[in-house]
Amino acid sequence: MAKKYAKSKSSRRSRNTPKQANWWVIGLIVAVVLVGVSVIALQQNQNKAKAEPVETSQDKSMGEVEAPVVVVEYGDYQCPACGRFASTVKPKLVEEFVNSGQVRFVFRSFQFIGEESFWAAEAAECANEQGKYWEFYEKLYSSQDGENAGAFRKENLEKFAVDLGLQTDTFNECLATGKYTDKVKAETLEAQNLGLRSTPSLLVNGKLVENGSQFDILSQEIRRALSKSN
Repeated sequence: MAKKYAKSKSSRRSRNTPKQANWWVIGLIVAVVLVGVSVIALQQNQNKAKAEPVETSQDKSMGEVEAPVVVVEYGDYQCPACGRFASTVKPKLVEEFVNSGQVRFVFRSFQFIGEESFWAAEAAECANEQGKYWEFYEKLYSSQDGENAGAFRKENLEKFAVDLGLQTDTFNECLATGKYTDKVKAETLEAQNLGLRSTPSLLVNGKLVENGSQFDILSQEIRRALSKSN
């Protein structure tokens, strides 16, 4: 009777061992998964941090090169809100902060409304070659007339170049050959990678300012940045 009991007990032990092994394997798998999730989350946070524009190309800019504050506008030339910013807020920004050497103001393309937005941006780059970027910027925004309605067809852009006294042969060739197509697309992709969702988007020293197209909000953020630089 004792032998039978012992055999039965031994059998139960042998049947339990695989179950214990299975639980150990499951636990190991769960641990590996949790570690994997943690690593992915960490990488995502690092990538998000890398997306912050610590330094932005200032090829389309005005103001002192060594200004303590850099304000970047990401805009679409067909965007009505960008047009309002250009005619109302930008002049105040220039008068109060750029002319005094406190701010360097930069424009970056975020063209998404349509084909005419991209043509306008390419034309502005062609004007920039001749040192008249800001004149062309003002001309574009003051000439808005609906979205993709013909205001920025290439014939009109060539007329703008004439009005501004640019070397038209050079300008027209630049525009016709799509010399800056890739650059405009790259800046637009840059804006998208930064997570920008609207135009104009205003950044102060790399920080996106909510409702930054309003002068009181933008100027407040600029003063805050200036105080940190002192």
